Amino acid sequence: MNLAALHPQVVHFAVALTIVGALFRVVSLLRRPAWVSPAATTLLLMAALAGFVSAQSGTAAHGPVERVPGARPAVQEHEEWGERARNILFLVAVIEIVGLALRHTPKAAVVNGVAAVASVIAVGAMYEAGEHGGKLVYSYAGGIGIRSGDPKDVERVLLAQIGRAHV
Repeated sequence: MNLAALHPQVVHFAVALTIVGALFRVVSLLRRPAWVSPAATTLLLMAALAGFVSAQSGTAAHGPVERVPGARPAVQEHEEWGERARNILFLVAVIEIVGLALRHTPKAAVVNGVAAVASVIAVGAMYEAGEHGGKLVYSYAGGIGIRSGDPKDVERVLLAQIGRAHV
């Protein structure tokens, strides 16, 4: 299976799961409704898994994109932010697992508070990774035209650039 081709799809799941999971975790600090805390845990654990697959697929995808003239520094920044986001999501997952272990103790509220802060930080890291990824796609045509390897796709990207230069 070609993980590189799945990178755009997997990344969007990671972003959505992180944002909604963080939102649920913050809301769970109010302790109402009762289902929000378990939902936050589930979403944030899924976000960590999606973050891992996103980083793996991104690593698999970076070779062709780095060959786009001038794109290498942008690829490296995106990759660094993606790895930061993945690592923060792993930390959030560990905190969530600790929270599960302590869910019936008074310490659970403190752990959930720490998880809320960490998950908001994860949203920030995910935003930065996405911002740099968007730059690769829209400023360097990373992925567009080179994803399939078909020379016709690359030709269309070049024609689009030529047409844009005449506007």
